[in-house]
Parts: sequence; structure tokens; C-alpha cells
Amino acid sequence: MKRITILLTVLCMAFPSFVFLSAYGDGLASEILPPALIGTKNVTLSINSAPFLIDNNHVGTQINFILQDASTQEPFPDATLAVSAFKNDQALFGHVFMSDSGNFLFDVSPDNSTDKIAINEEGGPFAGLLGHGGSYQIKGPIFVSGGLYKFKIEVLTLGSYDNQISKSYNAAISIPITNQYQVNDKDDGNQAVTVIAYYDQIGNFQYDSDKKQMSFSMPFNWSQDNLKQVSVVHQELKIPRSFTSFIVTKYDASVNGIKLDDKAVSIDDYSSDQYRIVHLILYKQEVNTIAAQQQNSKPEMDFTLSPSNETAFPITQYTRNAQYKVSLSWDPPKILAGQTTKFSFQILDPYLVNKTVDSIGYDFSIIAGKNGLMFHQSGTTNSDGSPNTVNVNFPDNYTGPITIGFENLNGNSFSDSEISGTVSKPHIVPEFPAGALIITGTMFSLIITLSRFSRT
Repeated sequence: MKRITILLTVLCMAFPSFVFLSAYGDGLASEILPPALIGTKNVTLSINSAPFLIDNNHVGTQINFILQDASTQEPFPDATLAVSAFKNDQALFGHVFMSDSGNFLFDVSPDNSTDKIAINEEGGPFAGLLGHGGSYQIKGPIFVSGGLYKFKIEVLTLGSYDNQISKSYNAAISIPITNQYQVNDKDDGNQAVTVIAYYDQIGNFQYDSDKKQMSFSMPFNWSQDNLKQVSVVHQELKIPRSFTSFIVTKYDASVNGIKLDDKAVSIDDYSSDQYRIVHLILYKQEVNTIAAQQQNSKPEMDFTLSPSNETAFPITQYTRNAQYKVSLSWDPPKILAGQTTKFSFQILDPYLVNKTVDSIGYDFSIIAGKNGLMFHQSGTTNSDGSPNTVNVNFPDNYTGPITIGFENLNGNSFSDSEISGTVSKPHIVPEFPAGALIITGTMFSLIITLSRFSRT
């Protein structure tokens, strides 16, 4: 199923604050600063970097600054900015930039072969004489790795190069750092887990197969000055769907031994057919809570992630066209091979809390992995809003990931939704053969007889 097209729509409805992440930066590849009054104009500054997702060997980054009228979204012409860039509180460069259109584009080329930074305005020796296009080439030992980059921006002119003003902004963008780790699970074998960090380089990744726990660390400054600036810390884990031990309905996560609120962990089963993506998103309030509760303040964040012993029922998922919301649970909570599982579901209005829709048709399917149809049933949802139930007998010769699919809701081929699950092996209690029981009984009788004989 094609799901990417509405991913952002679904995220915005499911997590209303998600859409505002870029408004405060410090964790994503863009930032839109809140409007500020400059003279008689309400001005906002946006900063973006591209490409949004890059690997650790990227060859360049483009950074775009735009000063806009908050009411019309039109850039202000004849803008002059003094921009200073920092990473880990270390200054990278400082320069004055000019743009006739109010649109600034920095083409940054990382180069570790020199310790000097060269900044050149496009247009060669005639740049400035023929106007300022706002495009600049920046080359040197900068942006050679991902992480959090902070900018101090001074607006010197706006609307006209003769209109001198003084307005300061602080902004930040994150260039993702991608790392892949091989883990060996005692049940699922070798698995490749990808961690994408949006704040700083992570390290010390470990996996405990017995505890089913991933852990890793990231440098972090817990000073009060830094806490005032941090608005969000974001980590993203891509877990293969074949890693069935980790395809669960709920996760437990912690930082520095302090359990994170459930809202800090979000599951994305839409973006990839091969992976489940788990987001760890710590907003300012969560970061401040950890700072207040932790016993020893180390210059890092130590993350852990593991399947929860609890089951997060019901699971809610929007349909691909965001027309409906599916609410699903099953009993027993652990789906076992060779046994029957009862699935209960409701089709809800996506905008009203717990409001079921009128009776509509549906197709319900269980798919082994992503392709093998295991079960299918068509029906109509209950007119009184009560949950529909479907009993599925799982074969005893299959364990692993399954996809629970809802399709053609109310006859619409775009109204579909998928929820991931796992079929596990049943716990087998070892049986003693009759011969072993006879031998055990005989030995027990012999011990009693010998004990009596010794007393006489």
C-alpha cells in the first residue's frame, strides 16, 4: 500500500505538536522563528537545510535564510544579515551577507584539507556592482558531520539598504547523523538497526539479547544556559520488521535511568515496508524533568529502548486518506502459533473523540510478513457502534511478523490501514514420558526403603 503521501497529514492529526517542531528548531532540519515587530512590520525568519536526510559522507549542504512579512509571506528586499555559526559552542564562521530579494542561499562545501574558511558571493568580481543575488559559496572545515548547528543572526538592513536596523535572532538546525548497527538476538538472529540522530553523534550502542534492550549515549550539556535553549531532542530508530522481538505495540524508553513519558515514544509503520520507525522525541519540558530528577549529571544522555511488558491497547491508526481512524485490540495480547486470537476493532471518526462512524463495509486481512495472505474476511461494521470481532486460527507452522490490514472501508480503495504484529512460539511445558515417571517412582520407593533399613 502507498502510504507516504499522507504521512505528514497523519502525524499532524495524531500528534498536534509535531507540526510545530520546526517553529522552534533545535532538532529538525528547518526552523521558522515566531514573528517579531521590526519598525511597523511583523517579520519572521525561516532557515532550512537541504537535503533533509543525508548520510555521514555527504558532499555538501545548502542553507536557506528568508526574511518574510508575516502577513503576506513575501520576502523583504535589500536585506543585510550578519550571520555567525556555532557547533558545540565552537565558532565556525562569521560574515555579513546581502540580498536584494531577501532570500539568502548558502552553498556549503565541507573541506578538511584546510583550516581556513572561504566565503564568496556568486557573481565573481562584479558581485555587488550588479546587485546582490543572495547566493554565497562557503568552503572549509565546516558541516563535515551531522549534528546540531546554531546561528546568531543580526538583521542590519531591511526593505532598503539605507534602512539600518538592529534586530537579533537565534536559530538552530539539525543535520541528521545516520549510523547502522548489527545486533545478534537469540530469537531473531542477526539484525541491522539504524539510528538517526538529529542532535549530536551517538556512541556506545549496545544490545542485550536477554533483556531485549537497546542502549546508546549522546553528548549533552545539562547546564541551565543550555537547557534554556533546547526545545527538542530527537532520535529515530529504524527496526527491521524481521526483528519480531521488537515489533510490539508499546515500548519502554529511558534517559539517564529516568523513564520517558509514553508520549515521547511514537511508532511509524507508514513510512517503510521494510522497517518500523520509532521516534524518541524529548520536548523542553521532558528534558527539564530529566535534569531535575537525575541523580548524577553526566555530560551525556544515556538512552534505552525495550519492548514494554504492557500492551498498548487499543492501537489506533489513521487510514491512508485520513478519512477514518481504526481502533484495534486482540486477545490474548500475545499472538501464538497454533492458537486462536480474537481481534476487536472499531472504525472511528478521525476528528471526534471515540465517535464511531455509521455502519460501513470493510475487508479485514492477516498477511504473513508483507505478502503472504493468511486470513481474509469481508463484512460490515456494527450499526450500534459496538466493536466488531474476528477470530483467527493461526497455523502452528508460522512464527514471525504479520500485517493486520483494513481495506476498502466504505468501498473506498484509498481508505486502508495497516498495523504490525508478531506471531510468537507458544511456551511449551516439557512432558515426562511414562517410563521416566515409573523410574522416578521406583527410585523414590527405594530411597524410602533404604532409609527405613538404616534406622533398624
